Amino acid sequence: KYYGGRVEATAFKVADAALAGRAGAALSMLRHALATGVDPVPLVAALAMKVRGVARVADLRGSSASLAKDLGMAPWQVDQARRDAQRFSSESLVKAVQVLAEADAQVKGAGRDPVYAVERAVTVIALAASGR
Repeated sequence: KYYGGRVEATAFKVADAALAGRAGAALSMLRHALATGVDPVPLVAALAMKVRGVARVADLRGSSASLAKDLGMAPWQVDQARRDAQRFSSESLVKAVQVLAEADAQVKGAGRDPVYAVERAVTVIALAASGR
């Protein structure tokens, strides 16, 4: 019964929700991930990987297959990054990269509260993706 309603929260599910602009869902999944033992470092790494993918494809044109070959990504990753890129302006994408750099430093020892650093990064990215 205890595990019946348990949420499977992974770093990538948190990142997907944040980049989709679903701040509430992303924070909820983040809390579940942290409660089940996921470390803040891989959470920030998953967010960074997704945001880097968005930044790489944001202004590129061409087929997914040719871009995937040029960028060293799978075609489905290019497609997903393109969908996510539509939610970001240039300014909001810069803000997402900056908050991730700060969070990365904080979870690796530069800050006192790594959980807060991840929560702030998830919130800023989700709000940027939702246009707020």
